[in-house]
Amino acid sequence: MSEVPHKNSSHMKWILPLLILLAGGLLVFYFVSSKPQAPSRPVNEKVWTVKTLTATPGEHQPTLVLYGQIEAPRMTNVTAAVTAFVAEVNTDEGKNMVGGELLIKLDDRDAKLLVAQRQADVTNIEAQLEAEKVRHQSDLNSYQIQKSLLQLSLNTVKRYENLIKRKVASQEQLDSARKDYQQQRLSLVERESSIADHPNRISQIESQLLRARSLLEASELDLSRTEIKAPFKGRIAQLSVAPGDRVRAGDSMLQFYSMDRLEVRSQIPSRILPQIRANNSNYDIAATGQIDNQILQMKLDRVAAEVNGGRAGVDAFFNIESEQYLPEPGRSLAIQVKLPAQQNVIPIPPVSLYGLDRVYKVVDDRLQAATVTRIGDSTDAEGNPVVLVQSSELNAGDKIIMTQLPNAISGLRVKEVGSDA
Repeated sequence: MSEVPHKNSSHMKWILPLLILLAGGLLVFYFVSSKPQAPSRPVNEKVWTVKTLTATPGEHQPTLVLYGQIEAPRMTNVTAAVTAFVAEVNTDEGKNMVGGELLIKLDDRDAKLLVAQRQADVTNIEAQLEAEKVRHQSDLNSYQIQKSLLQLSLNTVKRYENLIKRKVASQEQLDSARKDYQQQRLSLVERESSIADHPNRISQIESQLLRARSLLEASELDLSRTEIKAPFKGRIAQLSVAPGDRVRAGDSMLQFYSMDRLEVRSQIPSRILPQIRANNSNYDIAATGQIDNQILQMKLDRVAAEVNGGRAGVDAFFNIESEQYLPEPGRSLAIQVKLPAQQNVIPIPPVSLYGLDRVYKVVDDRLQAATVTRIGDSTDAEGNPVVLVQSSELNAGDKIIMTQLPNAISGLRVKEVGSDA
């Protein structure tokens, strides 16, 4: 009976601490749940202040800024026609020359000797031609005589044949007469052959004469080419020889370009080509450029027929119509091209354009993105630059923002300057 109280006391040793912990936990939970809550502050959406402009579609003439290089399509590479020494050089790089002015003179002694040889050949063949004509006339005269002699020989043969029948002449005399007849006949045949061959001999000599005269003209042409003259009005771009140099046929001596055919080569983006080709092939597009503080007036002449690999556009060529100042080929410049006027174009300031093809309009105090196509550039009435765009997502009267926002996105709440919203 004494062991029962001992077991009860051992159970109380671990139950009592557990009850104390449970009671403490309940008290903590009560105090936390009964703590007063602070009122929550309402979240206010940030409103961005922007400036806007009213979209006004209309007809505008866009301007495209391109970068080009001045070229000379009439760049002539003057080469030597003969092998000779350079005797005189009457020009220098950068000089302006007029058509026909002497530029370079080559030593012409060898060329003159060759001309003399060719002239002697022509004279010799001309003499052969005259000799053939005289010979032919002699053949004609001799032919008549030989015909008469042949007839006489034939008569002699017949006479001896009659005498032989009467046994008055010998057979030896008849044979001799027949031999003379045959020899005379052979000579007549040769004369006839010579007369018949006369046209062939004349043609042969005339062909030789034609060849000799052609060689003479070629040598005279080479002689004239020992004097290098300006083919047209232009400017010396490069000079490669000096007095005393020896040049061979085909060696380059100078480069010469026409001052009347300077042009600017520039690359037109592919997106602009439809506007340029809107008026078929009759280009009526003007452009202006500035170089050395000089204004150059230009006009589109043509568009390249092929596109070089790796390029995103097509080369276009602008004729320089200015006469007061003509720059040097190889120089680069920026040109402003006036494209044909287009309808339904909206001018916007550059700050309104996000990226390459996006603007934002204000709809119910929130931004809404609109995709646009950039047509070109222009200036407003005050001379400020504007970008010309077209878009099916913009209508007349739409409010387009003029403020660059770093976090612009559709749905962003904005407030127009001066608005009560």
